[in-house]
Amino acid sequence: MITTGEIAKYWDRQAVIWAEEKQEAWEKQETEYWMEFFKSLLPKLNGNKALEVGTASGYFANILTLAGYEVTAVDYSPAMITEAKRVSQQLELAVTYYVMDAQQLEFANDTFDLVFTRLMTWSLPDPSRFYRSTFNVLKSGGLLLNFDGDFGDITFSQDGHERYPADIMEEANTIKSQLSISKVKRPIADVNMLTGIGFKDVSFDLQAQNNILHLDAQDSSLFEVSAVKP
Repeated sequence: MITTGEIAKYWDRQAVIWAEEKQEAWEKQETEYWMEFFKSLLPKLNGNKALEVGTASGYFANILTLAGYEVTAVDYSPAMITEAKRVSQQLELAVTYYVMDAQQLEFANDTFDLVFTRLMTWSLPDPSRFYRSTFNVLKSGGLLLNFDGDFGDITFSQDGHERYPADIMEEANTIKSQLSISKVKRPIADVNMLTGIGFKDVSFDLQAQNNILHLDAQDSSLFEVSAVKP
């Protein structure tokens, strides 16, 4: 079985290139669309304390900060956190970063109003541990937002990832093949996990990212799973 340490090394290999790509994204309209989304979400929450899990090079952590949140961000890849700190320093934004396992969030219970993650849970050995840990660190009324894809039956290819190491997609497929989350239908499996843990108002939206980014419904999209802590 693949370990979290091996998965962290996989992300370590991509840290510098990932940061370069996200630097380019700041010049694109998509960044403004994400900013609008997070700003529109803030009045619906009980507070502005946000945790991003799987922050990579800090792209969304920085957007959340600019949108008015007090942001803590974690990633299990030390190299990613190094890049994230560098980017936030360049932007002169205050984000608190930690190297941390998503499956064991080391924060006090009832700390955050929002937990946000994107393209992270597909690579976890045990997503249910992440969801349980998220339940603990959220305040009552706090919101979980998870954007991800149902990648189990998909073979990742090097197309569009040419600047990454030549074997990086092969490694991603190897990791994915060993994970239980790749063998279930998502996001239904996520909804069942969250409901079983005790979240309320659990729902999913297959077109959420397209809607945020003003893309055509026929374009591929990440799903959004949302849930509220009672």
